[in-house]
Amino acid sequence: MGSVSLPAQYFFTGEVKDAHGDGLQNGSISVLSTGSSYRPGVHGEFGIISRKLNDTVTLSFDGYIPYTAAVSATEFLQVTLKSLPFPEVLKKHSLKSVFKDNKPHGTPAEGSHETPSEDSHETYNNLVENPFVGQSASVTFPCTVNRGSYNIIRKFLDMGYTPPRDAVQIEGILNYFNFYYECPDEGDLFHCSSHLMPCPWNGLHKLLCLNICARKVDIQKAPPGNLVFLIDASGSMDLPDKLPMIKSAIRLLIKNLRDIDTVSVIEFGGKLRVLLQGVPGSVKGKIVEAIEGLEPDGPTPGEEGMKLAYEVAHRQFIPGGNNRIILITDGDISEDPSGKRKIEDFIGQQSLDGISLHCIGVGMGDYKNSELPGLAIKGHGEFAHAADEEDAESLLISQLAKTSFCVADSVFITTGFNPALVKEYRLIGFDNKRSLLEDTGLSRLEGSKIGSGHSLLALFELVPAENSICTDTIAEVKINYSLPGQNTGKMISYSCPNNPIPFEKAENNLKKTVCLALFGMKLQESGYVSQISWIDIEKMSRKIFSGNSCVDKEYVELVVKAKKVYKQSGGPK
Repeated sequence: MGSVSLPAQYFFTGEVKDAHGDGLQNGSISVLSTGSSYRPGVHGEFGIISRKLNDTVTLSFDGYIPYTAAVSATEFLQVTLKSLPFPEVLKKHSLKSVFKDNKPHGTPAEGSHETPSEDSHETYNNLVENPFVGQSASVTFPCTVNRGSYNIIRKFLDMGYTPPRDAVQIEGILNYFNFYYECPDEGDLFHCSSHLMPCPWNGLHKLLCLNICARKVDIQKAPPGNLVFLIDASGSMDLPDKLPMIKSAIRLLIKNLRDIDTVSVIEFGGKLRVLLQGVPGSVKGKIVEAIEGLEPDGPTPGEEGMKLAYEVAHRQFIPGGNNRIILITDGDISEDPSGKRKIEDFIGQQSLDGISLHCIGVGMGDYKNSELPGLAIKGHGEFAHAADEEDAESLLISQLAKTSFCVADSVFITTGFNPALVKEYRLIGFDNKRSLLEDTGLSRLEGSKIGSGHSLLALFELVPAENSICTDTIAEVKINYSLPGQNTGKMISYSCPNNPIPFEKAENNLKKTVCLALFGMKLQESGYVSQISWIDIEKMSRKIFSGNSCVDKEYVELVVKAKKVYKQSGGPK
């Protein structure tokens, strides 16, 4: 017999990590010569069989800039991927606000105040700051916002950089700190309150603050919940659509917690620890502080975290209650096949005691090949992937009770002002991208889906009419919506009373809203507040955010960091 020459085989090995040094697994490695794709292991390691000694690979991972590199079977390839710029995560294709005044939006209406800055940044800033418009104009905006803007700002300032102006979304900052919920009257779907006060950065103007709240779904008949959150705080979770998104989304669940519910929070990452154990749902501030205290770093000790979560769940077990562990992570928790089998067997045994395991994946591209769905099945629970904040809110609410998350659909707000009292006004935040304003084919505003206990803060700056007539109503607010599963549009109207209060006598929640708006405008380098210095904002922040909560303290620290960063960058003082 003749001999057969077998083709040579080579082995490409390496690892892919993020800037923290943590292995990445949610992505693919494509080989140029064959076009084949491979997935790395739990810690970012990979080994690829090839018929060539040298080749080229392209690494594509969610949230990271794709990278192409030469690879050789004689070398170990080590790659550190860079995160995508944060504004990429914020891209939306629908308008955030629409003004109906028969004038082009994005430029001040005739006779209105221009932005009082000669050096306008709008020529190269992709977001166009809403200008003053005449009182004859009405404005429409959605009832949901992206609160992730605050986390992006915090990330940049922590690193010593000025945040990109496109990333500063003032409506998101205001509502990240929005804990002020007002329950609608019995039988009503919404509640709207308004507050009129002087404007701190322009003594000739006034501010109107709206607080719009949706009713909570009726979960009183649901059994008490023993909710144990097992949250991945490893370095790979340091992306806007991962841990920051969860921090924002979990707030709606917290608003819906009852006194009979208990919450435990376990962090696994650089640290494995119990942050909260059996805290009643009435202690909402303490739960928020625990979630806000999560900082992504280190590896992913998922197996140890899972065992600790079941220990806590057993200690807090409620007979006849809703006992469940909610695992939130961006990847698998088992290090090898044998470890995977062990953890599955462990979970299967634990589920016999009436504790279910539910898995929420975040920032995962190919989650179909993840071990999380299998773990949820073993734990008599469910798996779901949260692609955005709305997904995450819905999934988290469902952990409290098997009930509909949505209370209203296609919701948007329209506000009009009384010409007898208001000469001009501008909506603070809800700024649109220049490209959308210029492309009339994309000029649309999409209504939003509203969840149980949702609330929205909106702020307007008003120029009073020169000869104001004393009337009872300064503005009319219309909430347009449809009921879930129905196409019929409905509308509720509210009248905003002309009842101004001195700024010093306003409730602290309102003062915080104004302070946050000022902070956001300063970050945007808005000409409307160019006369206000960072020192002024720091003084105001220290006075208003004077509580002992970590949220208040962290915000003041952030203002101090911003003052330093902008001073070093040569930005506004």
